[in-house]
Parts: sequence; structure tokens; C-alpha cells
Amino acid sequence: MEKPAEIGDTGDRTRRKPGETRPDWPHDWRKGSSLSTFLAAAFYGLEYATCWFYYLFGRVASFRFFLQLSAVMLFAMGVYGVTIDMEKRQIDRGVREATLFAMIARTHALPNGMGEKALKPSVEALARDGVAMEEIDLSGANLSGANLAGANFRGANLQDAIFVEVDLSGANLRGANLRGAVFIRANLTDADLCDADLSEADLAGAVFERAYLDAANLKGAELLVADFANARLHGAIVTSANGAYSNFAGADLSDANFSDTELQGAVFDGADLGGARLSQSYNLSDTQVDAACAPPDAPPILPDHIEWTDRRC
Repeated sequence: MEKPAEIGDTGDRTRRKPGETRPDWPHDWRKGSSLSTFLAAAFYGLEYATCWFYYLFGRVASFRFFLQLSAVMLFAMGVYGVTIDMEKRQIDRGVREATLFAMIARTHALPNGMGEKALKPSVEALARDGVAMEEIDLSGANLSGANLAGANFRGANLQDAIFVEVDLSGANLRGANLRGAVFIRANLTDADLCDADLSEADLAGAVFERAYLDAANLKGAELLVADFANARLHGAIVTSANGAYSNFAGADLSDANFSDTELQGAVFDGADLGGARLSQSYNLSDTQVDAACAPPDAPPILPDHIEWTDRRC
């Protein structure tokens, strides 16, 4: 039977708040079975340690300073570790990119297309990692069937390169040299080809929906059944080209030059022809431009046999 004094002491202990007084180890935990004794010891040990922590934290200034200093040091070590890891990753990525660029240059220089099999996956890897391939020289390279969505070829030399059925959606080809390149059935949706040189390029069946081709040079290009729906070709040069059955529906063709270009069956529904030069194009009928529009102060220049309907955009 427990003594009244001990019971009272236990009650006092349980009513104390941690840190108010110096912790005392309980003297009444060695009772019951071995399992309950072990659990009681573990519980009282945890409680005792917690009480000492609160007591020292509230009463000993050096203990608080030690804890705060430890926390700051742990935080600093964590930040340092993250920084070192990021720098290491950046170095590893730079080494990988340099290796891929060197491999591309080496395989592209091999004669008779011997490095074609290794070239395409290397270029795809750089495009997939978002690495800028600005001003890279891939002239004459065969990248047919490659996935180069979002690739950055700004200002690159891609003359005579083969991009048959290549996915270049969202790619940056601004100012690139694409003279004589082959884009048969390629996907260039949302691509940026402003100021690009596409002269003599084969764009048959290629998709340029919502693409940007402002001031692009398409002189002598093959545009058979190419899709330029809702694309921008403001000020583009499309002279001496074959645009038969191409789709320019909803496209911005303002100030574009279609002189000496075949336009049989081409679609201009909803296209902006403001200031476009179509007077010397071939096989253009009035039914093709009836659904087109232009600003009132900049009507298109049409062949003599076609009367402009003055439909405003």
C-alpha cells in the first residue's frame, strides 16, 4: 500500500509545468509486471529528459546559446551542402554538354554520312535538355524523324540539312540559315523563323501553324500543300516559289511579296493581305481572295483580272 506522502508527491509532480523547477527522478515506477516496468521506465526516462531540457533552456543562458548556435550551424551546413550539390550538377551538365557538342562536331565531320546514326541522338539530347545550339554548324546533316521540339537553333547554320518528318514545334530558328533545307511533312507549329533564310527549301506538306516567319526569305521554296494557318508572314519574301494548294487561312500576310509564285488552289480565307504584292503571282483567282481581308489604307496589290472586294480586317 502506497504511503500518503508518496501519493501527494506524485500529484505535485504531475501538476508542475516543465522548466519551473529542477526535475526529480520519480521513485514509484518499479511496480507491476516486467513489461509495465519497462514501459514505465521508458516513459519516465523520456519525461525526465524533456523536463531537464526545458529546465536548462529556461534557466541556463549558455545552454540556450549552444542550441541556437547549433541550429544556425546546421542550417548553414545544409545551405552549403545544397550549394555544393547544385554546383556539382552544373559542372556535370556543362561537361555533358561539351561532350555532346564535341561528339556532334566529330560525327558531322565524318565523310559519306558515316556519323548519321550517332548525330541524331546527340542533337536530340541537347534539345531535350534545353541547351542552346545557337550558331551550331549542322549543314547537310540528316536529322529525319528526330524529336527536336523546343530546340534552340537561333542563328544556326542548317543549310541543306534534312528534317523530314521532324518535330520542331516551338523551336527557335530565328535568323537561321535554312537555305536548301528539306522539311517535308515536318512539324513547325509555333516555331520562330523570323528573319530565317528558307530560300530553295523544300517545305512540302510541312505544318507552320501559328509559326512566326516575319521577314523570312522563302524565295524559290517548295510550299506545295504546306500549312501556314494563322501564321505570321509579315514582310516575308515568297517570290519564285511554288505555293500551290498551300493553306494561308487566317495568316498575317501583310506586306509579303508573292511575285512570280504559283498560287493555284492556295487558301486565303481570313488572311490579312494588307499591302501584300500578288500582282505577278500565277493562277490566283478572285474566289481565292474573296474571303481575305486588308486594312482600308493598305489594300493588296492584285493581278489586273481580280477586283478587290475591300473586305476590311
